[in-house]
Amino acid sequence: MGKTLRTKQLYQDRDWLIQKYVKEKLSTVEIARIYRDTENKWCDPNTISRWLKKHDIPMRTLAEAQQNRHAVVPPPVKRGRNG
Repeated sequence: MGKTLRTKQLYQDRDWLIQKYVKEKLSTVEIARIYRDTENKWCDPNTISRWLKKHDIPMRTLAEAQQNRHAVVPPPVKRGRNG
């Protein structure tokens, strides 16, 4: 019996996960939604969590997650015609 050859899914890519979870500070729910929208394939937030752990990417604490969720993004600065 041979091994089944599976293609690597986007959420399995360490660099992609670091970009989304660490740099963009997206939640596992948001990352799963992005994956579903871009790849048109089902993905559960628990799957994202599992791959974060496999890649030794530290998970946020509940307090950090809530802080990110409630962070207020300042509106863009409007400039006049001359600058």
